[in-house]
Order: sequence, then structure tokens, then C-alpha cells
Amino acid sequence: MNKADIANINKKITTVKNAIQSDSFKRLAISTFGSIVILFIVLAAITPIRYDLRLGMVPNVTISASKDVVDEITTEKNKFIAAQNVTPTYKYQDGVTEQVLLKLNDIKSELNAVMQYAATLDDYSLERKFTPEELEYASNMLKSISLRNFQLQSLMTTSQEDFEVLFDALKDTIVNTMQTNITQGQENTAINSIISIIGYKTEINVLQNIASPVLKSVILPNMVIDQEATDLAKQTAMESVDPVVYKQGQNIVVKGEGRIRENQLKMLDSLGLLNTNKTDYSSYIGAVILVLLSLVSLNLCLAYACPELYQDNKRLLVLYIIFILTLLLCVVTRLIDFIYLSPMLLVPMLLTVLLGYMPALITNIVFGVIASYTLSIGGHNTSLDVTFLLSSSIVAGAISALLLKENSRRTNVLLTGFISSIISAATIIASGIMLSNDISLILLNAALASGGAVLATFLCIGLQPPLEYMFNLPTQSRLIELSNPTQPLLHRLLTEAPGTYHHSIIVANLAEAAAEAIGISPYLPRVGGYYHDIGKLKRPLYFKENQINQDNILDENEPQVSATIITAHIRDGVALAKQYRLPPEVQAIIAGHHGNSLVRYFYSKAVEQHGEENINDADFRYDGYPPKSVEAALIMLCDTIEAAVRTLKHPTKEEINDFILKLIQQIIDSGQLRNAPLTMADLYKIAQSCSTVLYGVFHERIEYPSPQKKKRLSELLSNKNPVKKPPENETLSPNPVKNIDIEAKENSDNAEA
Repeated sequence: MNKADIANINKKITTVKNAIQSDSFKRLAISTFGSIVILFIVLAAITPIRYDLRLGMVPNVTISASKDVVDEITTEKNKFIAAQNVTPTYKYQDGVTEQVLLKLNDIKSELNAVMQYAATLDDYSLERKFTPEELEYASNMLKSISLRNFQLQSLMTTSQEDFEVLFDALKDTIVNTMQTNITQGQENTAINSIISIIGYKTEINVLQNIASPVLKSVILPNMVIDQEATDLAKQTAMESVDPVVYKQGQNIVVKGEGRIRENQLKMLDSLGLLNTNKTDYSSYIGAVILVLLSLVSLNLCLAYACPELYQDNKRLLVLYIIFILTLLLCVVTRLIDFIYLSPMLLVPMLLTVLLGYMPALITNIVFGVIASYTLSIGGHNTSLDVTFLLSSSIVAGAISALLLKENSRRTNVLLTGFISSIISAATIIASGIMLSNDISLILLNAALASGGAVLATFLCIGLQPPLEYMFNLPTQSRLIELSNPTQPLLHRLLTEAPGTYHHSIIVANLAEAAAEAIGISPYLPRVGGYYHDIGKLKRPLYFKENQINQDNILDENEPQVSATIITAHIRDGVALAKQYRLPPEVQAIIAGHHGNSLVRYFYSKAVEQHGEENINDADFRYDGYPPKSVEAALIMLCDTIEAAVRTLKHPTKEEINDFILKLIQQIIDSGQLRNAPLTMADLYKIAQSCSTVLYGVFHERIEYPSPQKKKRLSELLSNKNPVKKPPENETLSPNPVKNIDIEAKENSDNAEA
């Protein structure tokens, strides 16, 4: 193997390794493994208990039909009886009379030959007894009829006259009889009728021993069965028999009653309830198709409606964990035979507080379908149970998700659980009134469903904290907790970098107001504002806002060194965020709140000292990336706006607003918002909200520079003189903002430096 082959192999290995480590492969693995686990749980749940029963034994357990099953043995018996009771259909057959008369003549000739043979024997007389050999010889002469020895004896001792009289009577009577209908199967009736007609003129011996066997040999029916029509009638009769069906939940065998019959064993075997090799695969096939289609639709809907969640493998894993955990809890209620007590609402409630209401709504529908069938299959009334459970889970689940959309605090979770329990019960009662008359059962199911909603509520409250901690999720509860000033990092900011702390508080307020203005949740932007500058804790005195009554330390360093110190607070902030397990979303805000922008203050200073051709601007840029989320973009904007507007002297609200719009435009021009999902309308709303907040923070103050003004202020405070409107020339107007150097205030750190 040469070096080129080895290189190709290594290249392929690297390609496969990269593919396995890619987010797409991990997402596929999570979806596939999660789907397999869900399918396994469903198949295990619907697998019936098998029994060891034999024919004739007294049943020791009551077994009900897990689904509608046909009693095939009893049904086949009923069909056979119906077919046997069908009257045959007959049709007239031409030429039968001619066939009968022709055969009659043939038999007459053979019998006449036997009589002539007898007359040739020695000592022949009408009283002669013939030997067995003679009778055997005579019997061999007959081809069209078979006579026994005593009948041959009578024939061979009959006179020719009686013989002729017999056959003449037979011929006439047969012709008359054949003119009527002789039905197939009724030949003996016709024969008896002919014998009774000719009996008055025929000797009894000849009548019994000759006429009777002759008639049995020649008489044929002229009304024969139409087999095709008869078979069709029998088939119709069999098809008209309704199958004997044991409905789902109906007892096939009852403990201690009678002995097990063959038809009962047959039904139990077809349902896969016996310890045999036979398995009812129809339920498994249906379950596989239902589960796979439902989960495929779940992934497609998530990919389309919630792309951020679907592309976040951690959140997708959380979704599948909640799905599987809730399904297992539902299976437990199936095992104890209280399916309406299942905590199906745990999926929409827990997903809403952890991941948001939209994935909760989508997942709730898919989970409702899978769980409803899983709980109902094999029960006493699958169709009604599926209807009740599915309608209850979808309606109550959707309402619970919407109720928790804006407020997922634990008190609101409890209130939502109480409301959802009422809705679940009401949904089942409403469905039951439409589909069932068993009021007592409906009320029992409604009460159990209400209990299941309460159970889901307490499970949601209990499971939320560990899942938040395990997966470090930025839930509303976690973000509120992180907003507490007693949090370690915020407390350190307050004590070690008070200027940065004050700046962060204002940025958080700006971000919260801006988030509400554009219609997103304000919790993450507010927390991002609190923590975005925690990296300054490593060197707090190097930042202007923390330098009180002292010169700027950075002025003593080279511009490149100063820029390095300034930009390092991003890396330091991310490191601290990981150390204190801040949610990744907050870490992303810290890492991206300056993007890859230029520290223009020190860059300009370096250009002045060394010339632009000798400076690499990459040494003066933050090593972050332009924000990709709305929250990170808000912090970038609010951070820049707060630091820049702080440099203005007595601005009006209109001047603040214009100034903010210019700052935003400059940020847009620098390309820092190219990845942020913000519209121009959103940016305008952000500017308006920030302007309102900042005007309240940096509002104009009345100055009293002269002694006369100070004296008047003292008098006003002491209430010695009545309050008068100051003269127009004493009213201070705010200084207009002119020739604003926007570039000198591009971001907070530049302005602070």
C-alpha cells in the first residue's frame, strides 16, 4: 500500500469521523434512538398476557376479548346448517321416458333369455328347483339387471304368459307415470306407485321378485337437481349467516364456569392469548405504523415551526426524554388498570416551562395520539377510550401550554394544573354524553382524568428543577433566579466592579424594555444584560467606569496592549460563565455582545502613533462573532447605546432618540447585525424603548450656578417664601447636541476607555 492509498484511507476516516461528530448526525441519532425507545415501550405495553389452557379444562381465570374476534367454529356450524336447510332447485330433463322404455326392453330380452335357458334344462317344470350352478349360469346371462337367487328361481318358474302380462302392464304404467314429474330422490315413491297400480293383475310372487327389481333398474327421474343453482342458493344462504363475534371486552371464558370448548380455544389463540407459537401480528404492525408516522410528523413539524429547538441537540434530547418518561408513567397506569389516571398533561406542561409553548403544543398532539392508543388497546372499550383520552389530552394540554406561555412560575403551574384538571374532566364528560349512556362510568373516568392532571402538575413541579440543572436550560424560573442580586457573580460585580454593575443594570433595563417592545420574552435579555460584562471582574480597574478619582491606567500602555486588555473581558466572561454554569444562551450573549467589532479608540490611537500601514486591524478586534439570536443582538445594541448616550450632556428626548438611531445605523453598517433575526421595524421599536428608558435615567437637571439661585433654592426648601415661577431668563435650557462623534462611541468599552 503506497502513501497515496494511505492518504485516501485517512481522508475517508476523517470524513466519516467529521460526519459522526456533526450536529446533523447527532440530531439524527437522538431522533432515531428516541423513536426506537418509544416504539419498544408501545409494543411492550400492548403485548397481551398469555394463558396455558387446554380443551375440556375448567377455566381458572376470566379472559375477555382484547379486540373484536370472530368465533369461527360456531360461525362455520351455523353456515353448514343454513346450507343444509336450502331446498334443492330442480330442472326438467328431456328424453328420460325413452331411456326408461329402452332399458325396459333390454331387461325384458335378458330375462326372456334366462327363461328360455331354464326351459332347456332336464326335468323342467314350473315347480322345479334349480341347482346353484344353474342359478349362477342364469345370473351371468344378465347384464342390465342383477337378481338374487330366489328372484332367479321365481323368474325361471314363471310362465311366458304371466311374463308378458307383467311387462305389458309395466310398460303402460311406466309411460303414464313418466308423464308426471319424477323428482330426483323420489324414485322409490314412483316405483311404489307403479307396483300398487299393476298389483291387482300380477301375481304376488312375480310382482315382488321380478317387477320390483326391474323397476328399480329402469326408473329414472325426469326432474333432476340443478346443481349449479342449488350450490348458488347454498352459498347465498351461508353468506347470509352473520358471523358470531365476541366484542372487545366481552368474556370469552369465565373463571369456574363450564369447560373450555374448542371454539373458545380457537378465539383465544387467534388473539395471541395462549401459550402457543401463534402471535397476533396485526396489532404490532398497526402500532409500528402509527408510532413511526406520528414521530416523523413530530420531527417535520418541529423542523418547520421550531427550527431553533430542532437544531439544538440538547433541547431535542430533553424533548424526547420528557416524551419517553411520560409514556412510561402512562404505561404504569395501564398496568394498574386506571388508564384515565395517566399524567398525559405532563408533556405540554413540562415542555412549556422548559422549552417553550410552541414545541409543547406540537408534541402534545403527537403524544396524545400515541399514548391514547397505547393505553386503550386490549381494554374493554378501545374506541371510546381512545376518543376520550385523545380529546382530553389535546384540549387540556393546549390550554395548559398557553396558560404557562408567559408565566411558568411554580404558583402559576399549580393554578394551571387546577384549571387543566377541570378542563380534562369537562372534556370527557362532554364526549361521554355524546358517545355513551353509562353515566356512572363517564363520571368515574372524568374524576380519574382530573386526578391525572393534578398528578401531572406535581410531577412537572418536581421534575423541572433537576432537568433545568442537568441540561442548564434558561427557563423562566432559572432566569428569575439568576436575576437575584444575591447571585455570586452579581454580588462580585457590585462589590468589585460597581461601575460595571451599574452599567449592567441599566443595560438589563434597556434590554428588558426593548424585548417587550418587539414582543419577545424579556427574561433572557434582562439576565444577559446583568451578566454580559462579568469578564471585567478579572481586571475591573482597567475599565473607565470603575476608575474613581484616578487616571486611566490604559493610557500608560501601548494601544495594542490596551486593546488586548479590553477585548480579553469577552474570553474572561465566557470562562466565568462556564465556571458558574450559566446557561449556554447567556454564554452566547457574553461572547457575542461586541461581535467582531473594532476597538476604535485604541486603533485610532495606534494609527496616529505608527501609521495605518503599520497597523493590523485584526489586533484591535474582538474575537467574538456577530450575534445570531435576538437576545444577543439586543444586548449589543443596548450596551452600545447606554455607554454612548452616557457621554451626552443634558440631551432632550428627541436628541437621545436621534442619537440612538444613528448608533443603530452605524452598527448595521459595520455588519454586526447581519446574522440577527431583527427587522427594521424591530430596530425602530428598540430605539424608541431605549430612548424612553434613558431619558428617565439621564433626565435634565436644573442648575443654580449663582449665589442668588442657591439662596432662592434654600428659601424654597425651607418654605419661607411662596413658590414662584422663575423668570424666563433664569430657566436653563438643555444644551443641544451638535457634531456628535459617533465613531468615538461605537461600543461601551471604547467609550469607557
